[in-house]
Amino acid sequence: MKKIKIISNPSSGSQAHSRDLTKLINYLIEDNFVVQLFKTKKKNDAYNEAFNTSSDEWDLIVISGGDGTVNEVVNGICDSESDIPITIYSTGTVNDFATYLELPSTPYKLYRMIKTGKIIKSDVGKISNDDSHRFFINVFAVGNIASVSYVTDKAQKAIFGRLAYIVEGLKELPNTLNQPMELKIKTKDDYLEVKSPIMIISNSNTVGGFENICPQARIDDKKLDVLIIKHSRLKEVAQIMIDAFSSKHIYSEDVLYFQTDTLTIESSQTVPGDVDGEYGGNLPVKVEINNKPINILVRSD
Repeated sequence: MKKIKIISNPSSGSQAHSRDLTKLINYLIEDNFVVQLFKTKKKNDAYNEAFNTSSDEWDLIVISGGDGTVNEVVNGICDSESDIPITIYSTGTVNDFATYLELPSTPYKLYRMIKTGKIIKSDVGKISNDDSHRFFINVFAVGNIASVSYVTDKAQKAIFGRLAYIVEGLKELPNTLNQPMELKIKTKDDYLEVKSPIMIISNSNTVGGFENICPQARIDDKKLDVLIIKHSRLKEVAQIMIDAFSSKHIYSEDVLYFQTDTLTIESSQTVPGDVDGEYGGNLPVKVEINNKPINILVRSD
């Protein structure tokens, strides 16, 4: 593994991280790696660069950015059906997938992982409707409160980190509880009609910076973990959040939790979706495991 392409979102992260990225590049070059740095300037730059990066020419893509940058790269690779592996140098406010994988957060440790790490395969979720599709590596969330990640002010995210999401979520919570979604959900084995303030479909167990939201989730089980909070009062929702710290929330009578490889979601309302922290369009959608996994470089220990 000697030819490394770094796809970086300069607007994600601090000046300190920019200096750390330079350190990473220097470590690699001093060890005779070939390194190319691509900096994004606008939406879909990361997607296009990943789509056009051939595994015949490059050995690895290092993604330097937040969840949105990671999602663009994953979509580019999946659409091109490339086998090139990726890894993540997290710079975003919350980078759930990097957290789940326990990837290094310092330049020297990441450099060492590039030298000594191993390649694993990860499932990828696919969302589609009549005229479009989109992939997700970590989570697809449905409901107004799910929009918190992409409506939160970027300046607040840069200063306050995860706290900015929590504040926006708390502001949206009363409206979400008062106006629940009316969902029609179909899997291979079941059909549900449910009122809910939020629905989460996850590939990993880390969502919104919090672990164990979907505690049984694994990235290589060819299953999506689905968590639905039923229409509840604030008191019940608060208890669900408390129980989530110990993974007991999935046993609550106010929670539906199951695994599937495909499902469809419909609603008579206008219901937005969030794809890895970015706006993902409105219902109806089909959600399924993509037929080809993605290669990821992780620590060997």
